[in-house]
Amino acid sequence: MVYENITIERTGDHDGIVWLELNRPEKLNALTFPLLTELLDALMRIRMDRSARVLVITGKGRGFCAGMDHAGDGRGQGDFWSENDDPLLGHPDPDGGHTDNEGQRLNFRYETRAFAELRRLDIPVIAGVNGACVGAGFDLACLADLCVASTNARYQVAYVKRGLYADLGGFWAIPKIIGWRKAMEMMFTGRFMSAEEGHAAGVSNYLVEADDFQARLHEFAQEVENGPPIGQKVGKLMAYRTANLDYESALELSGGVLPLVTGSFDRIEGVRSFTEKREAKFSGF
Repeated sequence: MVYENITIERTGDHDGIVWLELNRPEKLNALTFPLLTELLDALMRIRMDRSARVLVITGKGRGFCAGMDHAGDGRGQGDFWSENDDPLLGHPDPDGGHTDNEGQRLNFRYETRAFAELRRLDIPVIAGVNGACVGAGFDLACLADLCVASTNARYQVAYVKRGLYADLGGFWAIPKIIGWRKAMEMMFTGRFMSAEEGHAAGVSNYLVEADDFQARLHEFAQEVENGPPIGQKVGKLMAYRTANLDYESALELSGGVLPLVTGSFDRIEGVRSFTEKREAKFSGF
């Protein structure tokens, strides 16, 4: 697939850092169905790419993501996805007599595929929030594992301003990131949260001045890339899969997957580098 709404680049000591940039700067990288189609394709490819070690998602220009493009070809006032007149997706009554609820349900299923695929990635995902992070953009940032934010960042659960709720997964992810009380405040009022307030609430791992943002984001991505891929993947898997388990059940699951790590070459390299007092060079094997 040729991408027009996103860009993909590879860097890193192991060529394992995948940079995925939302590329609609004139719209603060607001999401559209064509963009989500490209995002889904890219994430599916990244998921099956063994050489990919870390994914960084950021936005081109002065915004991270301004949510769904209600003024364009995103999900608007009944303007359902109709590329090639897909017969599976419904359309509203042209006379305005009723709402096509089934069409909306199928649209929602289509719309959320990329977000679900993001959650399926087993490699670390870093959100590089360079500016406005609103609505579905805030959902996207909260669904990432890590975040580096610029002081230009600002956050908003914009859905409530449109009579909606954070339906793309924000209702699930935002309370986990910033805590219940603060999440409810944002979800009820739709007020903006500054970069500093967001950092204090736990949105970002690092908050840096705008002039230093790109350098710190690259530095952090490189630090993550240099880690042991198998250990990182299994650690991420365990963190998510055991979040709602009791401690002893989580330990039982850990005992079952531990041999995947202890039997790896990276485990041998980790021990060897420690005894030789040098930095480990992990291969992902």
